[in-house]
Parts: sequence; structure tokens; C-alpha cells
Amino acid sequence: MLRLVHDVPRWHVFLHREARDLPPVQKDDSATRKLEDELFDKLYSGGSETAVANDNTEELTGWAEKLHTLCAELPAFSRLAAECLGDADAAGAAVETLMKALEPHLRQQPEEVPAPALRRSVTGACEKSSQVIEQQRESMEGLSSVGFGTGSTTGARSSGSQARRLAQRLKRDDRLARIAMLAGKFKRIAAAKQKAKVRHGADEVSDVELGANLSRLLPSELAKLTHPLLRKSFLASLVEGRVMQYRLQGTDSLGRGPLVVCLDKSGSMDGPKDIWATAVALALLEVAHRQRRPFALLCFDGAVKHEARVGIGEALPEQCLFVNAGGGTNITGVLARALSIIQESGGAMKKADVVIITDGESETQDAPVVRQLAEGLGATILGFGIGVDIAALKPWCDEVTAIHRLDTVEEAAAEAAFTI
Repeated sequence: MLRLVHDVPRWHVFLHREARDLPPVQKDDSATRKLEDELFDKLYSGGSETAVANDNTEELTGWAEKLHTLCAELPAFSRLAAECLGDADAAGAAVETLMKALEPHLRQQPEEVPAPALRRSVTGACEKSSQVIEQQRESMEGLSSVGFGTGSTTGARSSGSQARRLAQRLKRDDRLARIAMLAGKFKRIAAAKQKAKVRHGADEVSDVELGANLSRLLPSELAKLTHPLLRKSFLASLVEGRVMQYRLQGTDSLGRGPLVVCLDKSGSMDGPKDIWATAVALALLEVAHRQRRPFALLCFDGAVKHEARVGIGEALPEQCLFVNAGGGTNITGVLARALSIIQESGGAMKKADVVIITDGESETQDAPVVRQLAEGLGATILGFGIGVDIAALKPWCDEVTAIHRLDTVEEAAAEAAFTI
């Protein structure tokens, strides 16, 4: 399909319009839109050249020729094309960013814009596009375990059309976009903590390997230090990492009980607190998936106002992300419900965990009953208090962590939440 100076495959034009939620091709498409189609094609196809039309005198034709020549010469554009290769959402986001940077120049004639200024604009726009793409992918990953629509998941586990619809939704819903961004970041933190936990638990000898870890050397290797000739050979092998040592294997056990997350949806949680808590819940869902554990989410204020149970590997219903915050706080009630879910699940409950995230306080007279029930089930209750004193949650919880920052997961909170 002829645009300005290039023939663009119809399928690529369709993908471009769909990725950016633009109208389909029209006979009277503007020259700007046609230029965007061409830039999308170069990014989506990896920067490959397409057939050139020689007789087009439409507006911006001169700009199109100049831009395509410049992009072919810029390493920054080549790197951006590699990032966008085969990814319509990334290419669409990059085109949008590039066109915003080029808009002031396009009002002038191509020969009126100095080449160095244009190169700086395009290079800067390419770098900004890479950042936008990274944020977009992080957001999609943050919501990858949420089902938007009937029985669907998103992000890496969704179809392209579902992912594009979600990308458009993120543009319109600032709260959801912030949840997605934080959840993507928190999932990476959780994955790192889980990996470190397994390494720390590597305390069972499984084999012998070559290495340079002095604490795991075989006695036969250490014995070489007593021989004047073998000692030199041993030291050389140690430097090269070729000394015989024990291989240790992690003993992190399977068959854990349910993970139940209780989110405070009282009025005082509305805003950044609620966004942070929801993002942590999504990261904990990822932990549950990795550990093949049932997961439940309880949203509460004075009572449990929303409940969702998620089987192993299943998606969390999208409505869980949109429970309104309002009302008071009843900690005893939600924890009692969480423990009843654990009790109803049967099977391996000895490593069940309940996580409660709240910024409020509650009457404590029934807290001992909750603790006794949790002890009988072998369940652990972890509390995360946003802006409240640790003592306020102590009556119910085995461990309590104070939350001070809402732009990340502080080390103490990450250690408590993501190593369960």
C-alpha cells in the first residue's frame, strides 16, 4: 500500500492503527498519518527497506525521504528497530514518541532544519521511545496474572489483541497504569528474593563439582596443602576455579498451603496506599504461582467486601483491582475469614500464609482467638502497616513490618513478604 514514499504492507498498516487505537485506512488519510505508517513499518520490520515510489508529490514527501535516510544512518534508530521487531505495541509507542519530537520540525520545510538539530531530535526521541517501551512492557508484565475479560490473562500470557486492548486501557486509566508499573517492579523484586532464598537454602550435598569455594572443598583437596609439591598445584587450580568441591542443592519444600492476602479498602487507604497495596498483592500472586500454591484475595473495610479465590496458575479476576475504598476497618473479621479459607482448603496447610496490608487499627479483644486458630492450622499471619505503629498489628500477627515508602518495596518489607 503506497503511503508517501514507501509501499507498506496492508497488514502492517492495520497493526499500526490497532496498536494506537487509530481509525482504519481512509482515502483522505493525512500526510502525517501516512508518514507514521511508514515509520511503523520500518520499526516493526526491523528497519528493512521497502519499495520506493518515485512520483509522489504529496505534502511531507520531502520530509519522509529525509527522515528515512536519516533513520537508516542513525545507530539509535537501528537499536530502537531491534527493540520493536515484531512487536506492534512497541512500534506503535515508538512512532507516537517520535512524531511528538518531530512535530516542531514538520512545520518547516526540510531544507530549513539544520541536519545536526534534526539528528539530535531523532536520537533523543529514539532514546525516549526505548524508555517508553520498557515502561509499557513492565506494566504489561505487572498485570500478566490478571484476567481482563472472560477467562483471559494479559501481558506475556495473552493474545496480541488482548494485550493491545489493555495497553489502550492503561493510557486512559491512570490508577491502573500506576498499579501495573509498581506491580512489574515488585514482581522483579519478588523473583530476586525467591531466587536468593533458594540459594540460601542450598544445604544438602548432591554431587561433586569444580570450583573455588573454600568452604566446600573436599578433604582430599585440602590435604594437598600439607605436601610441598602438591600445594603449588592446588593453589594454581584454586585460582583457575578447578578445585574439587561439594555441590549443594536447595531444600525449599513443595506442597505449601494457600496464600491469602487481605487488602484494607477502608476510606483512609484511597489513593497511593491502595495502589501500593494492590501492586504488592499482584506480586504475591506471582509468588503463589511460582510455588504452585492456591491464592485468595480478600478486600475488606468493616467487613469482607470482595473475595476471590485463584487456583494454581489461574488468573485473578479484573474486578479485584477496582474495589472502591471506603468505610472503617475490622481486622479480626477479615483474618477470621482468611483462616476459614485455609481450613476449607484441606490438604497441606502447615505452610499456609496470611498477609494483611492496612493503614488502620481495630478492636483487639478477639485477637487472641484469631492467633489460637492460626496456630492450630499451622498458619502464619504477616502484617504490613502503612503509616501505623507496629504495635497496632501485633495482637494478630506473627510478624509486622512498617511501611514508610510507597514508590518501592523497602528491604525489610521485601524480605518479609516475598520469602514466604
